[in-house]
Amino acid sequence: MTARPSEIENEALSRLRCTPLSWPELKAIILSPDAGELSKLARSDARSKTYRTFRESINDEWESIYDYLLCEKFGFEWVWADELVETSVGGDRMTDDVRMRKRSKPTFREYVNDQRLHENEGTCSKQYLKLCINDFPYYYSPGVQHWILWKLGGVVTSDELANAKEEILRKSTSQGPTKVNDALEDITNDHEVFLHWVNPPHLKSLPGIDHVHILYHGSP
Repeated sequence: MTARPSEIENEALSRLRCTPLSWPELKAIILSPDAGELSKLARSDARSKTYRTFRESINDEWESIYDYLLCEKFGFEWVWADELVETSVGGDRMTDDVRMRKRSKPTFREYVNDQRLHENEGTCSKQYLKLCINDFPYYYSPGVQHWILWKLGGVVTSDELANAKEEILRKSTSQGPTKVNDALEDITNDHEVFLHWVNPPHLKSLPGIDHVHILYHGSP
């Protein structure tokens, strides 16, 4: 695996918004029964350029985007991985250079193989869950927070999604904990406060790790 942008990522990067997405627009897009509407979500030109730069830095520093995610989001260790890079001048092959890049320990493939082994043996394997702010969100109106719930080793459950929304609410609300607790279920199911979606297969740039996008409509 490499960290070079896939066709899906390149297509997403080519979509640009000149004006921010309002909450009514987001509701129409995300709640639509047509999954193709999700392709209307886009970044601003400035944020898209920043994201391109970030992906290029990932490609320089890590063996793959999966190595980066396993270490930076799920706390895996990393090791240096030597890679021979063929260089040429004027079409003539030159001596191979060694490029040092980081690799997760275990690698994503090793983790997946271990998962399959546990499944075949009928035993449980370790799963990882991580809720974090999206570092490169789409272009939203003020007051919209974009979170991602990542899960390694399984599919995000409805209970895990509900717990994530409650955590976001507690982190973001200015109300006291008691008042929040009294209305948690109503608030997390309120489309004026929360929206969430899972990208369909044709829009997934990271199909190997399940993740849910969560939008929280709070104060600017």
